[in-house]
Amino acid sequence: MLIENSSNLIASHQPLTLANGIQVHEAELINGNALVIGPDSLSLYRRPGDCLDSLGKGFIRSAAFDAEFLLTDYPLLERHQAGFVQLSGGAGLLIGLNDARLFKSANDALRNHDEICRISLAEDQSR
Repeated sequence: MLIENSSNLIASHQPLTLANGIQVHEAELINGNALVIGPDSLSLYRRPGDCLDSLGKGFIRSAAFDAEFLLTDYPLLERHQAGFVQLSGGAGLLIGLNDARLFKSANDALRNHDEICRISLAEDQSR
């Protein structure tokens, strides 16, 4: 019997449309949390689907992109491998164990150069 070993930090992903009509892409992380990629921000939720709750149940935190940067091509998430995510328009997202960091391009992400946005993946920062 073969045991599957994978370094992917994303277990599954899907495009969603929020109640306000904004198109996002939800990525379920291997710890069970959901990272929601929007056109102007990254958000962290306790579970997949929590971003669709109109009362905000399950919301942990959000981080907005710089004002001049938007993701406008859909689907927002094009492909992923290990902790690297290729986003629309060539943007790159690096997901680590502690945080997720957005860059304008895949090359910038791989060089850790010109970070646009960072979000902590910790559930509780007060501890």
